[in-house]
Amino acid sequence: MTGLVKCLHGFIREVDLSHSEWAKLLAFFYRVGDKTTETRDEFMLLSDVMGITSLVDLLASTKNPEATPASPLGPFYLENAPVIQQGGTLCRAGEPGIPLVFKGTVTNEHGVKIENALLDIWHNADSGLYSNEDETQDDMNNRGRIYTDKQGRFTLNTIRPKPYSVPMDGPVGDLLKAFERSPWRSAHLHVVVSAQGYESVITELFFSDCEYIDIDAVGGVRPSLTHEPSYINTERGETLSIDHHFRLRPLCQEPASL
Repeated sequence: MTGLVKCLHGFIREVDLSHSEWAKLLAFFYRVGDKTTETRDEFMLLSDVMGITSLVDLLASTKNPEATPASPLGPFYLENAPVIQQGGTLCRAGEPGIPLVFKGTVTNEHGVKIENALLDIWHNADSGLYSNEDETQDDMNNRGRIYTDKQGRFTLNTIRPKPYSVPMDGPVGDLLKAFERSPWRSAHLHVVVSAQGYESVITELFFSDCEYIDIDAVGGVRPSLTHEPSYINTERGETLSIDHHFRLRPLCQEPASL
C-alpha cells in the first residue's frame, strides 16, 4: 500500500490533477462498480484491458518458468460447471461452429503424470457470445469440468471459439473508445487446471491463424499457449484438434517444526 500511495501521489503531481478530473475519476470507478454483477465483473475487465492482469501473470511466470504460464481469467467465468466424462461434449447438441477435439496431458514440472487433475474449461459460442451474456444459450453451454485419467490424459469434444469484442456498453468500453484501442480478443479457450498438492493455473489457449492474435485487447497471448491449426476427420466431419501439455508446480511445503 505504501508503494501504491507513492505512485498515485507521483502521478497526481505529474499531471497536475484538477478537482474536476479527480471527481470524474471517482465517478468512473462508481460506474465500474455499478456495472458489476454476479455474471459480469467490470473490475476484472478493467484490470484486463489496462494490462494489469497480464503483467501480474507474466511476473508470476518468470518465477516458475517450467510451469504452464497464466493468462487472464476474464469477466465471464461461472462456478460449478457440469462434470463431463472422458470423450464427453462441452457444448449442447447441434451447436453451430467448427468441430473441435480438445485433448491433452497434465503433469508436474518434471513430466510426472497427474491423475485426477481437474480442468475447468469454458469458451464462447459461434456467435462470439458467452452463455452468461446470451439469453438464447443455456447457462452452462460451452462449459464443463473434466478429470484426467490414470495417465494424466483428458479428451473432450466442443467447437472452435470465436474472436469477440470485450463488452463496450459500460465504463471500460468508454475507456477503450477514449484510447482509440481495439476491443477485440483473439479466439481462445479458457482453462483452469488444479490438482491436489499443486498450484492451480488460470490460463488460455489460442489459435495462431486468428486475425487478432497480435493485438489481443488484454495482452493474454503467450507463444507457449498458441497452437497451429491441425485438422482430423471424425464423425462430425473435418475437425480441429488441439493437444496441450499442462505443467503444474507443487505447492510450497512449509518446513517441519522441530
